Amino acid sequence: MILTNRTILSFLIISIGSGSSISVRDSYDILKNSATPIHATPHINNLIRNGIGDLDENERDHLKVIGLQDIENSVATYNPTLDQSHDTDHFRFFYTLDDNDAVEDVEYVIAMGTIFEEAWAFHIDTMGFDVPPLNSDGLYEVRIENLPSFYFGYAVAIGSGRSCDSYIKMRNSYSASQFSDHTEEENIKVTAVHEFFHAIQFDYNCHALEQSLWFLESTAVWSEDELYDDINDLYRYMPSWFSNPNKPIFESSNHMYGSFIFFQYIDEHLGGRETIRSCWEQSRDLANATIDVTFEAIDNALDPYDSSFEDTYLRMRVANRILSDELGAYPYNYDEAEGYKTVISPWGTPSGPPEQTVIYEYGNTETVSDQTLGLYESLYFSLATEGPVSIVVNDPESQIKLSSIIKLQGRDQWTIRSGNELNIDPEIGIDWISLVVSATGTDNPDLDWMIKFSDGYSEDFTAFSPYPNPSYGKTISMDLQVITGQMITTRVFDILGREVWSSINEFISPTLTTINWSGLNKTGSRVSNGVYYFLVEGDSHKSTHKVIYLKKN
Repeated sequence: MILTNRTILSFLIISIGSGSSISVRDSYDILKNSATPIHATPHINNLIRNGIGDLDENERDHLKVIGLQDIENSVATYNPTLDQSHDTDHFRFFYTLDDNDAVEDVEYVIAMGTIFEEAWAFHIDTMGFDVPPLNSDGLYEVRIENLPSFYFGYAVAIGSGRSCDSYIKMRNSYSASQFSDHTEEENIKVTAVHEFFHAIQFDYNCHALEQSLWFLESTAVWSEDELYDDINDLYRYMPSWFSNPNKPIFESSNHMYGSFIFFQYIDEHLGGRETIRSCWEQSRDLANATIDVTFEAIDNALDPYDSSFEDTYLRMRVANRILSDELGAYPYNYDEAEGYKTVISPWGTPSGPPEQTVIYEYGNTETVSDQTLGLYESLYFSLATEGPVSIVVNDPESQIKLSSIIKLQGRDQWTIRSGNELNIDPEIGIDWISLVVSATGTDNPDLDWMIKFSDGYSEDFTAFSPYPNPSYGKTISMDLQVITGQMITTRVFDILGREVWSSINEFISPTLTTINWSGLNKTGSRVSNGVYYFLVEGDSHKSTHKVIYLKKN
């Protein structure tokens, strides 16, 4: 049997216990001891699907406190009697006006119904997801109850197999002090869109409940901000996530909620909402009871954009250090970067994850080694140097990826280089240099790797990454920083190697300029959609950049 690398990776992720699943004990402890509001879906379903485990008699008795009950050594939800119902166009809400589960009044239920219809319109009508399984009246069922203190709500998957029915539980009140960061309406909104997305996910690939909790939760958190952009409840996951880049993106602790930033990067740079939907459509097509297909599904969804899970992961890690909304950071910018920085700055550098410092003195040799780095984990380094420095990664397994990030002096512009052999010349004028080291590939634990710093060489010019890329009808620009006066030629070639455009510029003194290509060929005609290459040549140096030219729809 021949296995692809991505299939091997799926087996490895499952076998090393990297976090796609979580123990019954961990789920129970999280539900019992949570001191902050949580979306309880993964833990409730884990207990329902996997039973009581090693819970003792007192813990079994405590199940009702967390909304569950012990029925012949298996776990089921505790469902109090709800004697009232309210129907909207697509939902049926069960509630009561009596006892501990009572809502304040019927208006609360009606308001919740309006919000759930907004979630339906977003996921089904706008994004184009399939309708999750409905009851015999063609409605999706939601129960409004007095949930445990810190639960936002949760969706319960019914049955097993690739596709599961489900229902949602919501709180009968969101006005308690633990939810005071937002209004009651805002809490209902983020919970409704989050949990209804779970209902859709269960229909697409219910196996993800055992195999890929991070995929479930990170895309659900992403959807909160996509529909209700001004609430920003997801900001609370960011300090911990940004401060722990050495945790794998697929870990299923609370870290998985912060992994929404991966899908936010996809949303903003690789096809938007449609690509997120495609990730789940690919997951449904590949669904397998024993193999986690998430990485292959994401690969397939990103393939039309000449990208992959690994490529996007590495780009996201760079974007997380730059953390800017400036166009000069493209394609490593975030629309809400300034908002992100307001919550993460106490945990790391003023604009990104925590970094280790490397000070390089010209004429010496420095090394970084003996740092544990597992699959899809990253480390950040701040580099200080007064002269050109050569950076070489010694990685026998070829699974360590290195990127350098240079912030240009006094400008909202950055230059990014990737590869296992890099040269950095501080004479171009820089504010700071960061290095991102990430573990990729198909193997995981304790890679043997080292980074060596030694004297580098002076660079006469730097051509930065063209932007926007893909173009989507806009002029493609490329910033050019010239250190040594010279003649520089910029050529654009198509995928067959034919030159379609060129520009020659003479520079007398050091300068920063921008080369613009409007998508016209030498005769002034618009070129076809496709992949093109910028070749920039000076007296003693040249660089190449790939771009995707797409005409405006």
